[in-house]
Amino acid sequence: MRLSERLFGSIGIRLSIQLSLLFILFAAACAVLIGYQLSNIDETARSLRLQRQAREIGQALHVASGAIPTEELPAERMARYQGEAPAFFYAVRDGAGDLLATSSKTLQDKFGAQFLRQVARGETDTEAKDGSDNAFYFLAGPVDAPGVGDLFLIVGQHASETDVLLRDVEWRLLSGTALAAIPLCLIVFAASLTIVRFGFAPVRRLSQEADRIGPGDPAARIAEADLPVELRGLAEAANAAAGRLQQAITSQRRFTADTAHQLLTPLALLSARIEQSAVPHPDPGLRGDIVRMQNLVRQLLNLSRLAVVPRPQEKVDLRTVAKDVVTAMAPLAIAEGKSLSYEACETPCLTTGDASAIGEALANVIRNGLRHTAPGTCVDIAVEQPASITVADKGDGIAEAHRQRLLEPFFTTEADRGGSGLGLAIVDEIMRQHGGAVEAENCPEGGALFRLRFKKT
Repeated sequence: MRLSERLFGSIGIRLSIQLSLLFILFAAACAVLIGYQLSNIDETARSLRLQRQAREIGQALHVASGAIPTEELPAERMARYQGEAPAFFYAVRDGAGDLLATSSKTLQDKFGAQFLRQVARGETDTEAKDGSDNAFYFLAGPVDAPGVGDLFLIVGQHASETDVLLRDVEWRLLSGTALAAIPLCLIVFAASLTIVRFGFAPVRRLSQEADRIGPGDPAARIAEADLPVELRGLAEAANAAAGRLQQAITSQRRFTADTAHQLLTPLALLSARIEQSAVPHPDPGLRGDIVRMQNLVRQLLNLSRLAVVPRPQEKVDLRTVAKDVVTAMAPLAIAEGKSLSYEACETPCLTTGDASAIGEALANVIRNGLRHTAPGTCVDIAVEQPASITVADKGDGIAEAHRQRLLEPFFTTEADRGGSGLGLAIVDEIMRQHGGAVEAENCPEGGALFRLRFKKT
């Protein structure tokens, strides 16, 4: 499976990415909103200062009949409007746009009378000409004071250090937030992945329990009580399907066992009649055919009983089982002009299961090795840590075309020599009942090697 399929084929990964993207979009929206508000801090503060300045000048402004407007400010407040380069400025003009009074002739000349006459109501500035650090900011509007007539007040302030400081704070906050967003997004993605993985734990448990259901353990069921409500319906459907599977498997195995049992009796009677007959049968190979049929039926019956009859679960030392099987089968090997060798480790190789079933599985593998090994050679049996038995022959090895079908019932390459194709199928069934597996490979020096790998106790 390609990496992209493993990553984006996972619901957990996709949900984590979606949650992270949702967080990023939310964080980006918040950042834009905060940035917009931050960008207006200096402007808001400046507007408030201009409004306060306009109220102060408007309240201090006095206009006598036909006289120039004058203001009455405390000396310390008036000092801000005086000097060679004052930071504060105001001007008063009449309804016709003519300037009646200004706080500084120097600033009036700097701005120009035409500019002051054309200043519209609201805020304006000279940033385009002087830059943000040296600009003047203005607020213009009618004078809201009794007895002053139709006058228009313009107040202004030079860009202050506070404005520069606020802009610097804005930049630092925005840049710092952008830099912090990268590790924060990674943390959010990791947290989302962890949360989603934890949330999908019941799904993984459901998958593991469902994986146990099969021909090897048809009675296995999914525990529904510990599952979330959303998964209980799926578990109920899976358990119902498993029940139907168990019923079908049980019926099939019962039919196979009954059929095999019924066939043994007529075969035994036929063999006995041929033996007791005084007249020799014209076909001398008939006796051998009947024996092979009896062996096939017995193996079929054993295979059916293996899956139905519960096996005892006890500690078994594989060394003892292997030694007994090799001792029992040594005469058969010698009769065929072959031999068996046995090697075991010094420490116990323990597993849990049925010693007789394990012995039957090993005997079938050894019998298969004797069938394929060359005359005058040896079949090697070894017990290895932590819990496995290997059987190696000196035959032609396993053809690549046959490797995937070795454990299929009735698959054999030795039909002409009496092979039924059930021996290794019985071995596979026994190993699955013991939680183990059958492994087959070719030896580098020639021949086949079968390994019965058990669960270590």
